[in-house]
Amino acid sequence: MDYGLFKGMIPVSIDPIKLIPGFQWLTKNKSFEQSWCDPKYSSLPYAHNEYRITIKIPRAHRKNLMKWLDCFEQELADTDAATLNEFGDPKNWYLFKGTVEAKWFKKIHKNRNRC
Repeated sequence: MDYGLFKGMIPVSIDPIKLIPGFQWLTKNKSFEQSWCDPKYSSLPYAHNEYRITIKIPRAHRKNLMKWLDCFEQELADTDAATLNEFGDPKNWYLFKGTVEAKWFKKIHKNRNRC
């Protein structure tokens, strides 16, 4: 809440593990129920869908927002990132390069039925 979203990374290699830092994952899908949130797909010690944050990115920062599939096709198609497209609905995913500032948060929703 104090610092915004800033820890996001793009996984591009599984073995060895290689991550590209500085990219926050966003979605237009308002549903909490998404296949990628299943704990068997992640080793993170928290639920991916415990909260949903509605944000409004100021016009001056929208140049840092890109559709995931466009970025993937242009830059990452030959990497292990292709595995990500097998889960959920990548057509609704976006990447934001940089920090999503906390002052851009408009609403925070708690998931009462998280997976």
